[in-house]
Amino acid sequence: MKNKYNQYHLFQLDNSNTIQKTSHGNLMLRYHSDNIMDSLFEGVPMNDYCKPTYILQFYVLPKNDKLGEQMFNFKIYDEDGFQMGSRNVKESFLLYLSLSNQLVDATLIRDADLKESLKEYGGFYMLEEIEDDYLFEMSINNNIDNELGIIDIYPEDNGSYALEKDRARFYVSELHEIEKLLSIFYGSVFSLKFERVFVKWVRYEVTIPRIKVADLSELKETVRTLKYLLEKVDKQVNLD
Repeated sequence: MKNKYNQYHLFQLDNSNTIQKTSHGNLMLRYHSDNIMDSLFEGVPMNDYCKPTYILQFYVLPKNDKLGEQMFNFKIYDEDGFQMGSRNVKESFLLYLSLSNQLVDATLIRDADLKESLKEYGGFYMLEEIEDDYLFEMSINNNIDNELGIIDIYPEDNGSYALEKDRARFYVSELHEIEKLLSIFYGSVFSLKFERVFVKWVRYEVTIPRIKVADLSELKETVRTLKYLLEKVDKQVNLD
């Protein structure tokens, strides 16, 4: 039977009243209900100097038919963002705490916000899951046949994003075309990586290494800039 919970997604209780805090690269949550938090913190040691305060969203654990139902894991943090422990809990335990007896797919909500925020710069046409990670391919020239405009976006669990152009690479041969390419990207936040392709003529494969941005707002500005630069490349540089 297919698992109804996507193993690459994060989940949380159906409760809109939460406090969110980012610390040490983690997006932490605290539900306003003390009863909910006390239930989630059950069994975690505490003292006057170190009290459980936040949790991370719930990770889907591998299916174990012997346990009879889906299991989830979540990490527990103190007020300063230091991990105090973690818990494995059953689906039924979380559903009991959730207002609608359902878990919210936090990843789907985040991805919908991502697509909405970037829709003026192009379209998303592929989502690929890679082991415990996944990426979106985005065409920022609205033409999937022109691979120059295809970039890769990796959402991170803490609300940040990574951006690169690696899977859809482009090629250049002439030295003066390489100089044009360098002049376009000179002074930007992006780097260019050139790798020699060993054929009968001089040819280089070009990629844009991964950069990280803090949030959706910064990602939007970064994609806007990259779209502008790649459009200049398309018009001014003679690529192979």
